[in-house]
Amino acid sequence: MVNALLIAHKEFTDMITSKRLWLIVGLFLLLSVASTYATSFGFRIAGLRVARPMLTIASNLSSTMSYMAPILGVALAFDAISGERERGTLRILLSRPIFREDVINGKIISALVVIGLTITASSLVSISVSILLHNVTVSVDDISRICLFIVFSIVFSFAYYALSLFISTLFSRSSYSLISGIGIWIFFAFILPIASSLVAIVLLGPPPTIPLFNRTQGGQFGNMSLPESYVSYYRKVSEISSAIQTVSINHHYSQIVNPLFGAAISIGPAGSRVERTLDVPTIISSHAIDLIVLIIFPIIFLVASYMVFTRRQEK
Repeated sequence: MVNALLIAHKEFTDMITSKRLWLIVGLFLLLSVASTYATSFGFRIAGLRVARPMLTIASNLSSTMSYMAPILGVALAFDAISGERERGTLRILLSRPIFREDVINGKIISALVVIGLTITASSLVSISVSILLHNVTVSVDDISRICLFIVFSIVFSFAYYALSLFISTLFSRSSYSLISGIGIWIFFAFILPIASSLVAIVLLGPPPTIPLFNRTQGGQFGNMSLPESYVSYYRKVSEISSAIQTVSINHHYSQIVNPLFGAAISIGPAGSRVERTLDVPTIISSHAIDLIVLIIFPIIFLVASYMVFTRRQEK
């Protein structure tokens, strides 16, 4: 364990002094502050009042995090092993009296610390700047949701680190590892959601048409409601799309993070939309499967990384 900590210390020093990490942090802060400011500015222009503005700010932060957290994980791991092979330092490192497990453990410990510090500090700075800019009041419930969001985001980013670390143990060149990691992220984040919706529409056929004006039983003009056939159709589309996306870690992250800052929407009588904010225990219990997948996903790829790295002969 002493050797693992020594390797972790070296890796941690290299990571926090790399331009790569600070570029990602700067980009994250720029996007998160810009998005929260643009949203609040839009509310002021439109003259709208938000019941819980802190949740709106944090929702924008979660949207930015869904893209930046995977990039952070991939950026820290794509050359973790393959980079050592390219530089020829891996054979020198393994020639010393240390176990192969110490190399992996040291890199994992340092990455987990860097990811935790980066996401926590970036999130708190972004939220603090937004609070100061817009004079937002923060409640205890808001703080608990933000803390959970940070924890889930750390696990999410670490999941991509574990995946990219596994890829790095397979390849001898960092460029191949980087392309593979970014390619998987693009597939999960962009291609799979679109493809799953298209598959659902192909299976169910075209959506039902909606009359231009649809009066409710009260007969008030302009009080629009959705036909039950239309509501049922898109409910089935959502179910099929979600079933297909169960293989995506991004989907499970969104499923558990979005309810923290958004209103749960249900369909009431005559197709009316009913919105309500769920409490934290309800969110955790109703999305327990997503949380379990979020935890198991990195464990699987860390175990795979151990197996590949400890059995591979370095030339």
